[in-house]
Amino acid sequence: MVKQLWKARNPPQNQKFVVLPTKPLLIMDQSIECHISGLSSHSDPRVSNFLDLTCNVDVAAKHPNSMRIGTWNVNTLNKPEKLENLKREIEKCKLDILGLSETHWEGEGEKEYSGYKIVYKGGEQKYNGVGFMYKTCVEKHIMKIIPMSDRVIGMRLNTTPVDTLLIQVYMPPLYVEEEKVDGVYKQIEEIIEDNGKGQVRLMIIGDFNSIVGETPYENIVGKFGLGKRNERGEKLIEFCKTFKLWISNTWFKNHKRRLYTWKSPGDRYRNQIDFILVNQRFKNSISNSKTYPGADAKTDHNLLVADVRTSMKHVKKSKAATKWNVDKLEGRTKLIFQGKMDERMKNIQFSNGNTKQEWDSIKEALVKTLSEEVGKTSRVKKKEWITEGMIEKMDERRKYKNIETEEGRLMYKKLNNQLRRETDKARETWTREQCERIEEMERKGNMEELYKTARNLTKCTPRIVPKQGMMNKEGNITTSMEETKIIWKEYIEELYQSDISNGNMNIEPENEREEDEKGPRIEKWEVEKALNDLKKKKALGCDHIPSEALKALGPEAISRLTNLINNIYFTGTWPEDLLKTILVPLPKKSKAKECKDYRTISCICHLTKAITRIILKRIDRKIEENMGEDQFGFRKGKGTRDAIGCLRMLGERVLEVNREIFVSFVDWEKAFDRVDWRILMRILRDVGVDWRDRRLISEIYRGQKVVVRLGDEETEEIGIGRGVRQGCCMSPTLFNLYAEIIMNEALEETQGLKVGGESIKTIKYADDQAIIATTPGELENMLERVSRVGEENGMRINVGSRKIVK
Repeated sequence: MVKQLWKARNPPQNQKFVVLPTKPLLIMDQSIECHISGLSSHSDPRVSNFLDLTCNVDVAAKHPNSMRIGTWNVNTLNKPEKLENLKREIEKCKLDILGLSETHWEGEGEKEYSGYKIVYKGGEQKYNGVGFMYKTCVEKHIMKIIPMSDRVIGMRLNTTPVDTLLIQVYMPPLYVEEEKVDGVYKQIEEIIEDNGKGQVRLMIIGDFNSIVGETPYENIVGKFGLGKRNERGEKLIEFCKTFKLWISNTWFKNHKRRLYTWKSPGDRYRNQIDFILVNQRFKNSISNSKTYPGADAKTDHNLLVADVRTSMKHVKKSKAATKWNVDKLEGRTKLIFQGKMDERMKNIQFSNGNTKQEWDSIKEALVKTLSEEVGKTSRVKKKEWITEGMIEKMDERRKYKNIETEEGRLMYKKLNNQLRRETDKARETWTREQCERIEEMERKGNMEELYKTARNLTKCTPRIVPKQGMMNKEGNITTSMEETKIIWKEYIEELYQSDISNGNMNIEPENEREEDEKGPRIEKWEVEKALNDLKKKKALGCDHIPSEALKALGPEAISRLTNLINNIYFTGTWPEDLLKTILVPLPKKSKAKECKDYRTISCICHLTKAITRIILKRIDRKIEENMGEDQFGFRKGKGTRDAIGCLRMLGERVLEVNREIFVSFVDWEKAFDRVDWRILMRILRDVGVDWRDRRLISEIYRGQKVVVRLGDEETEEIGIGRGVRQGCCMSPTLFNLYAEIIMNEALEETQGLKVGGESIKTIKYADDQAIIATTPGELENMLERVSRVGEENGMRINVGSRKIVK
């Protein structure tokens, strides 16, 4: 202790201590004695209040094992310059996370702004609103986000030694009835109870609209509060007592201007109504808690910051998805790429029949040539409409924020008006430039970039708030990535489970077929056409080869690729990665917590897409010959409007002759996922599809594996037992044929509606169908037959969506 005292009174040359005078220092209507009073309860040589001495601590000197968490009532974020303003203040104060109150944003979502992310929760109108703003690098440490209401939002962080549960609050003002205040406290309690009460470092931050005062209270309120405690303050203390919380910014001796968090219009009153609460178990992890009155965002509240002795847990860096700069594959670069690929293909020694080795050699040559000639994309910083003039006005306005004179207040107001005018001018100029760019793109026919630029100019729907946890089978919400992987794996296995054995796919031996029934060799022109039909700028499969690279191949490379495809076709053996699908789940609604609340998109290797296009071209004619005229889904020259038009014409014709019809609208439950492969292979054989085409399709289904991509991580490989392949170009056609055969079998002996000597029984669009009858009894009989035959073939009618119209 003596050594500490000596060090404090005899600082090193490079450390500056400023001792305040012992005479009273007038601040507002109160006075404060500043003197050396010995060690305080939270004296620490690393903070600005060691031995009650005010130290000149540089904000930038941040401890490596610490976080800076702030909270700020920003009044509104609807002003154009506000986000840039906040970003600059976050950078100046070296904050990791900033909690926001009164954002005045509607709904909930996630937005990005210049290297930062904002997750928020608002109401139905532009009122209240809470959120968090943080650098994008923090996102990998966020385990869960809890958008509770427009006054409460939570975030769980992966920190040491335990997780941190951060809750941002905006309490109702004093004039609001107490029932609403109690409702906010109940929401906070709900988050605490659901997210590891007692097992986490709990931090509740925000605008509480309460005054706990300068009178200490047990181990909750320290002696450095401000003002006289009010009823709301008593309620806050009772809440802290219940959950054993510690009001951090009342325990550190700081200058009075570092204690108040709000000032009234005209600076007549100053109060401490924003707080950072920490559970008492972890109070020693807070090394300081104070306001930054110099931080300016045109709000009557001050930024409140706590230094927390903790660090984000190390997250194993995942292998980022490859992003090739495919825009360079034009002109001279394309010719060089073709030449190098042709040369490399000539030097590769291929072994007959070993499709895996052959594909690995081609893939290696493609990746090497792409690396040399194309390279990977670098993140291009989006050019914002923020100008240097705006930034200068922000910095100049900041200087006048705390000048407590009439002249200072007038100057602050004047600079704020100048900033608004500068902002409006900059935004108008930027918008005009973007419109001119769009016109130029239209003249050049660059429609893809045109639509992209137009979307950036319009108010698009914000992304759904991510990381809200997943519900397991027991109904518990988990934030663990490993548990989430297991949940998805079990869901996919259950969705596609089947008793199909590996050897039972209704494919007869090759020697039972004549040579002309097996299927001809795939020609080079078929491969060229299939590659040219591939779409550009699509997500990569697990092989990381973009479609643009396959489309840019020269004659020699295409010849070698044709040889590989024929080896696959004649042997029936696929390289493993060509059968691997990456599923990416996208939430269908906010607060998606179950797998069924997500839709999945498939990322398939582009070479697989090209091969399946070739097979589809070969089988399409035979399938079309077996399709009825009443199927309008996924067929050339037909669509939903045609189906609606036919049904309307039938209704009008019936009314003209004073008759009745009864129509039942039904669809199959998870139709595309319930297709039985054995039945599908039998149907393909019956319609006359060549043997090698059928075998290739059966090997695709039998050998396919999927993984679910969750952020930068993936689940284990999952086997599939039924259903047509998601994302495959053949799937719509194969399903149409499957459904057509089922409906024909089910309604074979029924009458339907007679029109011009023809019997019309259904109008179909893929898995949706309108079943038509002339009497209720006949309709009931048709529905019963469809249900029975469907179940025999693995399909089930979705009872909840069935509608009957007379």
